[in-house]
Amino acid sequence: METMKMNTKANQSVCSALMAGLLLFGVASQRSIGYETEKANKLVAEGNAAIDEGKKYFADAEEKKTRMLQTDVSHLAEARTIAREAIRAYDQAEEKAKEAAGKYEEASKLKLSDVFKEYLALKVKEYNKRAEAIETLKGIPQALIDSQNRSSFVSRVSAVNEKAERLHKEAEDLSAQADKLQKDNPDLFKK
Repeated sequence: METMKMNTKANQSVCSALMAGLLLFGVASQRSIGYETEKANKLVAEGNAAIDEGKKYFADAEEKKTRMLQTDVSHLAEARTIAREAIRAYDQAEEKAKEAAGKYEEASKLKLSDVFKEYLALKVKEYNKRAEAIETLKGIPQALIDSQNRSSFVSRVSAVNEKAERLHKEAEDLSAQADKLQKDNPDLFKK
């Protein structure tokens, strides 16, 4: 009987040790998951900051493009100077869109839920597509710089606008897919 009590106590001690070990493993796992999610959220915040900065550059580029297009033909040299400024602003906006995509891609490689990874993959595609659209839009001021006559300018601008609209629509579709994932899984995304 004494031996049975000792075995029971020993079994209880082993069980207690195993339970404590499993609890510790669970806490460590949760911390590991939390760390990756926290790191991903930091990268997403950095990507979002790049987007905000990129929007400012894009607005500046669009304003310059509008000024360029409204400049009288008799002041073509001035319009071309503004066109070069617009291209620089588009370059900066494009760089920020690529930076955002890079931050989202880096975050997507962390240990995260499949839904969060899918969301990030969509954001990577979206901002790469937006970068491509911005690069395409640079073609408008570049057309003014390169064109020898009005008809070649109009033809190039028409082609640029068509391609940019298509790319913008593709980016918007990707954004809508990401938004739907976020809406369908509110518990996975911080506001």
